[in-house]
Amino acid sequence: MANKSNLKRIRDILLSDTNDTDDDITDDQESDLDSDFDTSAIESDDTSADEHISEESDSSNSDTGENDIFTNSQPETIEKAGVTWSSYQNKKNSRISAAKIMKIKSGSSTKVQTILDSFKLFFTDELLDDIVFHTNRYAEQCFDQIQRSRQEFNTTKLKSRRWIPMDRVELESFIGLLIQSGINRSNHELLSELWDISQSRPLYRATMSLQRFKYLLRFIRFDDRQGRNKTDRLAPVRHMFERFVKQLPRHFIPSENLTIDEQLVPFRGRCRFVQYIPKKSVKYGLKFWVLSDADSRYVLSIDLYTGKKDNIIQKDLRTNVVLHLVDQLPNNVKQGRSITFDRYFTDLKLSEALMDRKMTSVGIVEHKRSFLPNELKLCRKELFASWFYFSGPHMLLSYQAKEKKKPVVLLSSAHEFAEVFDDEKRLPCAIHDYNQTKGGVDAIDQCIENYTVRRISRRWPMVVFYNMIDIGAINAMTIWLCQNSSWNVKRTNTRRIFLTQLSKALTNLQLQCRSKEVRLMPKATGSLSNGVDLQDIHHQASNQNKKNRYFKRICCQYLPVCLFLFLLAIFLLIAGIAAMLVALIGIPKTITTTTAATTTATTTTTTTTTTTTATTTTASMTTATSKATFAFLSVYIHE
Repeated sequence: MANKSNLKRIRDILLSDTNDTDDDITDDQESDLDSDFDTSAIESDDTSADEHISEESDSSNSDTGENDIFTNSQPETIEKAGVTWSSYQNKKNSRISAAKIMKIKSGSSTKVQTILDSFKLFFTDELLDDIVFHTNRYAEQCFDQIQRSRQEFNTTKLKSRRWIPMDRVELESFIGLLIQSGINRSNHELLSELWDISQSRPLYRATMSLQRFKYLLRFIRFDDRQGRNKTDRLAPVRHMFERFVKQLPRHFIPSENLTIDEQLVPFRGRCRFVQYIPKKSVKYGLKFWVLSDADSRYVLSIDLYTGKKDNIIQKDLRTNVVLHLVDQLPNNVKQGRSITFDRYFTDLKLSEALMDRKMTSVGIVEHKRSFLPNELKLCRKELFASWFYFSGPHMLLSYQAKEKKKPVVLLSSAHEFAEVFDDEKRLPCAIHDYNQTKGGVDAIDQCIENYTVRRISRRWPMVVFYNMIDIGAINAMTIWLCQNSSWNVKRTNTRRIFLTQLSKALTNLQLQCRSKEVRLMPKATGSLSNGVDLQDIHHQASNQNKKNRYFKRICCQYLPVCLFLFLLAIFLLIAGIAAMLVALIGIPKTITTTTAATTTATTTTTTTTTTTTATTTTASMTTATSKATFAFLSVYIHE
C-alpha cells in the first residue's frame, strides 16, 4: 500500500503543473503539446505525414450519413477475416489469467544516496566520458584548421586561441546550467542576458564564462564523424542514445499499467526524418516512440523514428514499434503488465504477439481495420448501449457514446467479462480503464514542456541530447521520491525544487574548481562570493583578493609617483632627525680667528648660494609633488 501511495504522489506531482490530459474517450478534443518554437526555422522536405494516426479522421465521432444502418438487435455470433466472435463468455481464459500474474512488485530497484546519484543512473560516467572524448577531438580539429588557414593567408592573428580540453566535471556543469535555464524558463533568452550580473543570475558566470558556454554549444559531439556509418540515419547519436536507453528499465520496476504513445520534439532544421503533424501545435519535429509507466510516468523505453527507408513504407510498422519497445524490458518485468495505446497501434496480430509475451493490451480500434466486423460499426438508436464479443483471450466492445455518432470500438485482452458501471451512462469498465491509463505519455510531454532544457538549435543531435536530459530528470525524480517518500511532502512545487537541487549538485564541483583559480575575472569572482551557495568549499580565494583588476591597473600606472613620494618622505625624515641632532649637540669653539673669519666669509657666500639653490629645488620638488599627488587623488576620487 505504501508503494502505491508513492506512485500516486509522483503522478500527482507531475500532473500538478499540467492541464487535465486524461479526457474521456467520448471527448472531441485531442491533447497536444505546447511549444514556443521559432516558426522562422527551415522546414524539412522529408515528412511522413501519411503514416501518422493524428492525421486520420476519428471515425468514431463522425456523423452518420443517410446510408448508415441503425440497429438495436445484437447478433449472437459474427465473423470477419476468418475470426469468429461470440457474445457469450462462459469461462475464464487461461492465457489471460497467466498474463495477469505479476512476479515483481513495482518501485525503484536501485538505491541512491543523493539527487545527483539518481540522475547519474542514466547519464553514467562512461556515457559522459564518451561525449567528452568526441567533443575534445572535434574541437581540436577545428582549432587546428583555423590556425592553418591563418598561417596560409598570412593574417595578423597568428596567435589563435587553443582549445582547452573539456573534462567530465565541466560537462556536468554544462548540463546543470541547461537545467537551470529550464527552471527559469529562459531557454529562448539571449545568452548574454543569462550572463548579465544586473539580472541577478550569478550561477552562470560563476560556473563558466559566456565564451566557454558558447564553445561547448558549438563543438559538443557524440560520435566520430570519420568512422560514421553513412547508411545509418541515427549514426551521429546512436552510440550515446543506445547507452541511455539501456539504463532506463534497469532501475525501476513499473506498475501493472503501461502506456505507448508518440512524442513530438520541436525541430525545424535540416534533417531527413523531420515529421510534419498538422494537428499538433508544434507541427514540425522529431518523433519519438515512448513506453512509460501509466501510474508514475516513468519512461521505460524510447525510440527515435527515422522515417521511411529508400521511400519504401515499412510493413507492420505499428507492431514492430511496440514489440521493439517492449523487448527492451527484462523478461520478469514484462509478465503481468497491460499496455494501453491509441488507435494507431491497436491490431489483433499485435495483441496476439503481446499475449505470447504474457502481456495484455487495451486500445481503441479504427473502423477501417480489416479484422473489425461490420456489425460493430453500426450506429444504434439506444444511447449508452454496449455490445461485447469474445474470441479466445480477446474482447471487442462497441459502445454508443453519442447520438447519431458511430460507436466507439475497443479491443482488449485484459478484460475477461462484460462489465459496466451502474450509472446513467453505463460506461463499460474496459473504457473506464482505458481513460485512466491512456494519458501517461501526454502527461510526460506536458511535464517536460514546463521545465524543458531545449534551446533552439539547427543540429538535430542536440535536440536528441536535450530530450535525453529532460527524460533523465523525470526518471531521476521518480526514483528519488520512491526512496524518499517524505521528501518535501507539504510543498506544491516539488519538481521545481528537485530540479534546482539537481542543477546545484551538477555545478557544485565546477564551482569548487573555479574558486581555487587565482586568475579570474572580477565579475566571476563576485559571482562566486555573492549569491552562490558554496557550502562545501573550504578554500575561497575570492575573499582573499578584494581589489578588482581595474584598480590594480591604476596602481601600476602611478607606481613611479608613489615611489618618489615614499623616498621624499624618507629624505625629509632623515633631514629632520639630523637637524635635531645638530641643535642638541652644538658647534665646537676651538677655531682660530683667521680661520674663523675666512670660514665665516666663505660660509656666508656658500650659505647664500646653497640657500638659493635649495629654495629653488624645494619649490620645484614641491610643485612636482603637488601635481602628482593631485593627479593621483583626482583619478582615485573619480573612480
